[in-house]
Amino acid sequence: MRLTSALLTCLTCLIWLIGLGAAAPAASAAQPKLAVLEDPTGELTIAQVRSQPQRFEAWPTERGPINLGLSDSAYWIRVELDLPHSASADWVLELPYFQLRTVDFFAPGRDAVRTGAALPLSSRPYLHRFFAFPLAAETAPASYFLRVTSAQSLTVPVVVWREQEFLRHVQATLVLQFLYHGGLIALCIYNFFLAISLRDARFLLYCLFVGTFGLAIFAGNGLGQMFLWPGQADFDGIAQFFLLTAAGALAMLFTRHFLQAARQAPRIAIALSSLTAAYALAAAGWLLSLWLAVPMMALAQATFLLTFAAGATVVVAGVNALGRGQKGTRFFLLAWAVLWAGASIATLRAYGVLPTNVLTSYSLQIASTLEMLLLALALADVIHIERDEREAAQQDALLAKQKLLDSAKSSEERLEKAVQERTLQLEAALDGQNQLFKRYVRFAALISHEFRNPLGIVDSQISLLRKEAQLGQLQLEKRLEIMEGATARLLSLFETWMRGDRLQQAMQEMEPQFLPLTAWLRELVDAQTAYHSGHRLELRIAQPVGDIWADESLLEVALLNLIDNACKYSEPGQAVVIEVRARPGAVGVAVIDQGCGIDASDHEAIFEDYYRVQPEGPVTGMGLGLAFVRRIVQMHQGQLELHSARGQGSSFCIWLPAR
Repeated sequence: MRLTSALLTCLTCLIWLIGLGAAAPAASAAQPKLAVLEDPTGELTIAQVRSQPQRFEAWPTERGPINLGLSDSAYWIRVELDLPHSASADWVLELPYFQLRTVDFFAPGRDAVRTGAALPLSSRPYLHRFFAFPLAAETAPASYFLRVTSAQSLTVPVVVWREQEFLRHVQATLVLQFLYHGGLIALCIYNFFLAISLRDARFLLYCLFVGTFGLAIFAGNGLGQMFLWPGQADFDGIAQFFLLTAAGALAMLFTRHFLQAARQAPRIAIALSSLTAAYALAAAGWLLSLWLAVPMMALAQATFLLTFAAGATVVVAGVNALGRGQKGTRFFLLAWAVLWAGASIATLRAYGVLPTNVLTSYSLQIASTLEMLLLALALADVIHIERDEREAAQQDALLAKQKLLDSAKSSEERLEKAVQERTLQLEAALDGQNQLFKRYVRFAALISHEFRNPLGIVDSQISLLRKEAQLGQLQLEKRLEIMEGATARLLSLFETWMRGDRLQQAMQEMEPQFLPLTAWLRELVDAQTAYHSGHRLELRIAQPVGDIWADESLLEVALLNLIDNACKYSEPGQAVVIEVRARPGAVGVAVIDQGCGIDASDHEAIFEDYYRVQPEGPVTGMGLGLAFVRRIVQMHQGQLELHSARGQGSSFCIWLPAR
């Protein structure tokens, strides 16, 4: 898009600039001598003018074409020609300036020709966008007179042509003008389709501005009445200014949208909106001048001043946008700088500050060609940058989406892994519950079995007592001893069964105190010696230790469980050693037996509730004792240490913090 638009406008610009030089008026074969007479009242007649040659002021050749600026006066131009003797009879005097409201031509011995921009094209001797008059075949010096008026800049360039050269010049300039306007039309159509496809208001405003400005140039070159509004001489007189002010309003709107002033610079947006309204009012003033008595000279001056104000505002807005780093501003600023430079040159020429020549006469048209090119480049640059930004944003979005997908995939994998782990945990928990349930069933069977045997013994002994009493052979001591053993067994079962509930309650009611460990252990071991008469209980204290901080009843439960287990799993007569140990920061009480020992694979499991080593062997139990011991040690913030191997006995050591 950028390349197509640039090539199109560059081609138009190149043809236009080259063609201007090719079509520029060549030096006439006869250089006229010019003199000017101002008629402020506009009442002088041709007879009065001819009779008062001293009132004319010669116009120096070095000043270039006659340029009288903005004036309400009528001016008389005297043209003195001295054609060469070899010259042909076909000569043309041309005034290549369109904005002359009235032009009266007086040739010696001929009727006056009255024409001008305010009169129909039929009043002109040649169907020409400017004003051209045939000259008589005079070989002697002759004087011709022109009376001109203008509501705008009063410029009277005088060129004398041979007729054939004049006609070739007219054709060449028309071709160039049509190339210029054809390029603008192509540019408008191209950007109009871009506006539709991109749905971008900036391209539409650009098309409207270029089209309106091109029409203003078309009218300013005298082509409007010839091709677009024939017979509308009044409108043709104000068409250029009307279209230029309308184009100015569109230019301010385009600038406001292109620079995003409403969002980026609200104050500048207000200024541009105000200029848009001012241009619109000026355009309305020029249009109303067709029906109302509008002071056109004042309106023209106001339009010129408005152009300078608009140029300054656009430059400020562009510099502000450039400072913000807004895209496309470089070409935009350069485009308007070129346009306003051309407009300024045209304005200064209209006021007579600058001389009239090809460059100053066509400065606005030349500047507009370059400006259209640069604005097209600015729009293309903006679209190119926005496309790159969209592509970068899409790439970022794709990367973000990919990261999101990767994150989602990772989260899914983590979730799946967590679900698998949780499933395994639940399966393990379920398996544990199943094992626990089996232990409870085994425990219930054990309780049922253990309770049934002692109760059966008691029941059978009572039956024997009754029979022996009937027979008179009563063995009371024997029967009571048997029933006492069975009752003691029941009490032991109840005590073991209920310890679990008491330990759970004791965790909330733990009452630690200082215990003199040496003395306390001696009493405990002495008490257990009578209870475990089948084993030797040995207390070993290598070195005296101080007091410990512990709950006496709970510590007693723990040690009694260890001593009971040591006796149960040892052969009768074997020694069970209770040993006091010490290490930095801790005091230990170990219970050591020479029994069957525990396999290393069961070292952790034996501290679980209701766990029994497989096979269980002849020793009965519920698998709760070691679980009680571990809980009690944990409550005291201690450690339970086990050293055992199958067939090599066991050593359980309770380590408690030293005080």
